Amino acid sequence: MQKMIRFAALALPALLLAGCAANPLEMLQPAENTATVETAAAPAPQTLNVYATEALLPAVQAYAAAQQVTLNVTDDPAGADLALLDNTPGDLVQGMDVMSDTLLSAAAGRAGITESATALPLGRSLYGYWANGSMITALLGEDGLTALQNASWDEWSDFVETLQAWLEEPEAATVTLNGSDYTLPETKPDTLNATGVFSEPMNRTAGYTAAMLAAGSERNEDTLTGPLNGVYSAVTLEWDNLAESDETALFRRATLTDLLSAYGSDACQSLVLIPFKCNLTESDLSTEEYNLTGLLNYPVLADAGYLTISSGSDETAQKAAKSAALWLYSSGEGETALTETLGVITPWNTASDTTTLGSMQIEQAGTGILPGITVTQAQADALVANEEALKDSESHTTAERKAFTEAALEILGATEAAETEE
Repeated sequence: MQKMIRFAALALPALLLAGCAANPLEMLQPAENTATVETAAAPAPQTLNVYATEALLPAVQAYAAAQQVTLNVTDDPAGADLALLDNTPGDLVQGMDVMSDTLLSAAAGRAGITESATALPLGRSLYGYWANGSMITALLGEDGLTALQNASWDEWSDFVETLQAWLEEPEAATVTLNGSDYTLPETKPDTLNATGVFSEPMNRTAGYTAAMLAAGSERNEDTLTGPLNGVYSAVTLEWDNLAESDETALFRRATLTDLLSAYGSDACQSLVLIPFKCNLTESDLSTEEYNLTGLLNYPVLADAGYLTISSGSDETAQKAAKSAALWLYSSGEGETALTETLGVITPWNTASDTTTLGSMQIEQAGTGILPGITVTQAQADALVANEEALKDSESHTTAERKAFTEAALEILGATEAAETEE
C-alpha cells in the first residue's frame, strides 16, 4: 500500500543562517520506458497530443494507461495540446491561463497559485551529484559519504582531481574531506571500471541555485558575477574529469526525477546524494539569509517540471489536455504518478516514502535544502549551451571565464549595477 507523507512545511532557509558494489552509474540501465480536490477530472477523450521531456513522460504515460487514452507524442512543444517541460514554458508555448477555467483554477489553488498563470508545477525533486553508496564506502570508508557532503570547495576539487588520477593509475592516495584525512585504496575494486569522475549532467539549470541565492534579492552584475565565477569553476572541474561514457562514471548531476525515468526505481535505490558544490567565497555573498557552509553543503530541492495547455488548441484538444492535468492533480492515481513514478514532493507538499530514496528525500526536505530557482525553458537551454561551449577547452583562461560569466548574466536577465555617486 502506498504511504503518503504530508509536510507541514519544508525546511526553511533559516536553517542555513550563520550560527564494494558495481560502478554506481554503470550498474544502471535505462528503463523501458490521497488527498484530492473536490472537483474530479472530466471523462477523458481517447487521444492526447502531448510533448513531454524524457524525465516527465512517465507521468503522462501513467495517465494514458489508467484512462485508456492514446498518446500522440510530438517533438514540438509549441505544436502540442499539452506540454510537460522541465522548466516554465515562457514564450516556447502559448499556454492558456489556468485561472480562466473553473476546474483548472481549483487545481491551481491546490498548488498555491492565486493569480494568472499559464503553467502548473509538477513538484520538486532532490538535485545534486548521485553515486552508488557502496562504492563511496569502498573508496573512503564508512563515514566517507558524510565527509564528501560536508567538504569545502577546495577539499572537493582536490578530491575530484586526486580521484581522477587514481582512476587512471591506482595507488594509495590521501585526500582531506571535512577536515579529516581519507585514503583511497591501493587497487581498484574488481567491479570498478570507471574512466572518469563525472558523466555529463542530466540537469544543469538547478546548478545555478546556490549562485542565485548568494546574490540575494538584488540580482545584478555586481551581485551575480562572483557567484557565477564559482559555477564556472564547478563546470570546468566536471569537463576536465569526464568519463568516457555515462556507464563509466562515478558521479552524475541530476534530479531524482531524471534518474527514476532513465534507470527505473529499483536500480536507483542504492544511490546517495552529494551536494553540487561551487567555488564560492565569503565575498560572493550579498545576502544575510544564507551562509557559505549552507550553500555548499545542502542539496537543492529543484523544480521537477511544469505542464501547460495550449491556448491555441481547439475545444476538443483542450478538453483532452485538461483531463490529463486534472487527473494528475485531483486523483489518487495521479498523485501516485507524481510521488512514486516521478518521485517528487508535490506542489501541495505530499510525498511517498515507499522506497529508500523516497524516504531519504523526505528526511532531507525536513532537515535542510536550498530552494530551487525558476527559469524559463529558453533560459535553461541557453545555460546548457553556455556550459557545453567549454567542453573542448584545453586551458581555462581569464577571457574564457569572463565570456562564460557575461553570457550567463545575460541569460539570467541580470541588470547592470547602479553606479554609486561620489
